[in-house]
Amino acid sequence: MVDTAVLVHGAWHSPWCRHEVVAELERQGIRSVLVDLPSCRAAVPEARADMHADAAEIRRTLDAHDDVVLVAHFYAGIPATKAAAGHPAVRHLVHVAAYIADEGETLLGYALSDAGPDVLDPAKDLDVDPATGTMTVRPDRAPLLFCADLAPAAADEAVRHLRPMSASVLDQAPTAIAWRGLPSTYLLTGRDNATPTVVQRRLVRRADGIEELPDSSHAPFLSHPRTVARTIATAAGRTAPPG
Repeated sequence: MVDTAVLVHGAWHSPWCRHEVVAELERQGIRSVLVDLPSCRAAVPEARADMHADAAEIRRTLDAHDDVVLVAHFYAGIPATKAAAGHPAVRHLVHVAAYIADEGETLLGYALSDAGPDVLDPAKDLDVDPATGTMTVRPDRAPLLFCADLAPAAADEAVRHLRPMSASVLDQAPTAIAWRGLPSTYLLTGRDNATPTVVQRRLVRRADGIEELPDSSHAPFLSHPRTVARTIATAAGRTAPPG
């Protein structure tokens, strides 16, 4: 059994969004280690804080542990697959509405041009500041894109914790691929406007196991924390408590 989960937040997010999952994992005897990605760690991330810096940060975290489940959300699937490739500590990968990227695949490359008005459209939904090289999500669109299944007050709180992010991550691809050699589980979110569910259904073919939350938005760690924790616990070789 594995007793440590390394949790990596997605684009624009922060470790805060994992607090409910952390509590659920603790109940199950699993310690959580939270990675704060350099690409969105500061109000104005440094120019070098790109996807490769994110991968390096994840790998440094892995270096400090022996046996872990690596859990990536959204964009984090891209640096996580690079970071975990060949790393002896990683026993299982869990992708939460994440991009299981292959070589040459980028965050911008997953964007859909005809997905409908509710789905993230980088050209319309992102504000890019050329002076700082950062991008932010339009605040009026963020609740719909990220947490449409949360109560309004909870959605507002989640949006309040979003941060600017280095725009350089949009067109950077991983140079090493972990999911080809490691067991993996995909947690698919059925009402996701940020990682479009139609894209997820293509990506899940790369995973060994699939769990599905048909009613979940892009934030299952907030709307369905017990299910997320149970999926991680199963990947860690544990049986989650009922209820």
